[in-house]
Amino acid sequence: MSSTKGFTHESPKTKTVEWYTPPSVFDALGTVFDLDTYAPDGGIPWLPTKKYLTKKEDGLTTQWEGFVWCNPPYGKATALWLEKMQQHNNGIALVFIRTDCKWFHDYVATANAILFKKGRISFIDIHGNKGDSGAGNGSMFVG
Repeated sequence: MSSTKGFTHESPKTKTVEWYTPPSVFDALGTVFDLDTYAPDGGIPWLPTKKYLTKKEDGLTTQWEGFVWCNPPYGKATALWLEKMQQHNNGIALVFIRTDCKWFHDYVATANAILFKKGRISFIDIHGNKGDSGAGNGSMFVG
């Protein structure tokens, strides 16, 4: 991505808006996914998945199959990703805890399972390096 604007908590010194779920989250989940719905080119090496879709393949328009992992690009499109997850009805989405948003009430409140993560996730870049600061919000897993 050429943009340098991402999470609102990022330092202006940060060179990327590409932040990924750390391996410790997948270790705790203890499962293998059939599909990662939004991955960088080449996938994420530590994400236990059989297949992935890149930005170019557009996970919002591509058919999802099996048990999916969805850590969508955060921002205004969150509702679109959660709507697709609700329609697919087989997987786990990781999003910020935003109970004040319409998408929370439309999709999360009607989910089969919600897990609010204690503390904040320290997202990492593709090389496994932590950012200058933690996530700007707590995170939740939506199933």
